[in-house]
Amino acid sequence: MKQILIFTLLISFAIVAKSESKGKIEIPLRFDRYYNYDEVNEALKALNKAYPEMTKLEVVGKSEEGREIYALTINNSKTGEASGKPGVYVDGNIHGNEIQAGEVCLYYANMLLTKYGENEKVTKAVDRNAHYILPVVNVDGRYHFFADAHTPSSSRSIRIPKDDDNDGLFDEDAPDDLDGDGSITQMRIKDPNGEYKTDPDDPRILIRVEPGKKGEYTLLGSEGIDNDNDGKLNEDAEGYLDPNRDWGNNWMPRYVQSGAGNFPFSGVGIKAVSEYIMNRPNIIVAFSFHNSGGMWLRVPSDKSIIIDPSDIAAYDVIGKNAIKITPGYVYHASLDLYPTYGDSDGQLFFNYGIFSFVGELFQQEQQTYREKTDKPAQRSEESGRRGANPDEAREQMKFNDHLAQGEMYKEWLTYNHPLMAKLKLVVGLK
Repeated sequence: MKQILIFTLLISFAIVAKSESKGKIEIPLRFDRYYNYDEVNEALKALNKAYPEMTKLEVVGKSEEGREIYALTINNSKTGEASGKPGVYVDGNIHGNEIQAGEVCLYYANMLLTKYGENEKVTKAVDRNAHYILPVVNVDGRYHFFADAHTPSSSRSIRIPKDDDNDGLFDEDAPDDLDGDGSITQMRIKDPNGEYKTDPDDPRILIRVEPGKKGEYTLLGSEGIDNDNDGKLNEDAEGYLDPNRDWGNNWMPRYVQSGAGNFPFSGVGIKAVSEYIMNRPNIIVAFSFHNSGGMWLRVPSDKSIIIDPSDIAAYDVIGKNAIKITPGYVYHASLDLYPTYGDSDGQLFFNYGIFSFVGELFQQEQQTYREKTDKPAQRSEESGRRGANPDEAREQMKFNDHLAQGEMYKEWLTYNHPLMAKLKLVVGLK
């Protein structure tokens, strides 16, 4: 399902919608749609061509599948060399499915260049600082997110094959786009003993039945077939190596940190990006954009690590201003969510001395359609369990009906699933 999402940079909001290639990239850049991988590169090249004296475009390295990772430096050489100025580093899309982060980086570059000489604060920022902008870290993930059918969570990882089901095969049983609509949706079967039933207020919604009561449906998971004939569905998709668990600082193996590789910097693109940053010791602050949650996060991500109070005070100056600029967002340490190991912000702060922030874009609870919006609907503790919060689902459906032109929901249809046919079961597909 392709959704229109809202993302924010520290000083501006922009709404973009995913679409196919529209041809030549024009300056200033447009932000009424998402750029695919090739178009991001074209946009960077267009900015470099339009502002050759202010920019430098470099290939940082290549990915596992041979795609180039580009970085754009913005600096006014008339006020000094980039290496002699305090540096600002901005990146996005380290997770391949978090595509709006790439647009934030492009927006930032576009703003600095097109507003230079026109806006006093932007002009000072370009004259005083060197800006290093890397819109897409996980270039393979972004490419496949546009090119293939997807759930909102797939193509997240680095494209290093992994045998998830220990059958000697690699990435052989991913979800399949059975109806060819470009999205990976859900499958269900009629089952009087199932855990779900239709919502009496909105039959499009499935809700969990109360304990001890019979339901109407069992959910089978993501759309797909048994590609390796082992009786299981979709158990061995691409990867999984999490590019934000692959950095050297406080790295932990897979049995401690889910998504870790066999060793730090096992992703060739991640290693190249790290070296790019390490070779620019003038960088003093960094922003890495992700989604979702509406948060500004700082180090540490592990309770065993102590940060000097003076460093926290410096973080607070930026973080507390960030939440003033982005109402509804929160600012706190990553460890307040859950512990993580081998992430980029820890590498940048503890190894390279850079005050690093993670900007978690977009808040699902703001997908509302109601009169009173000063307090968006909060997600319940069980929000991750499908059907656990009918009120939240009903509100999202209203958002779908009135603001998303109905594109967030697809009607169930009957599908003759080969595996279920053996069991004489009819599959519903949505």
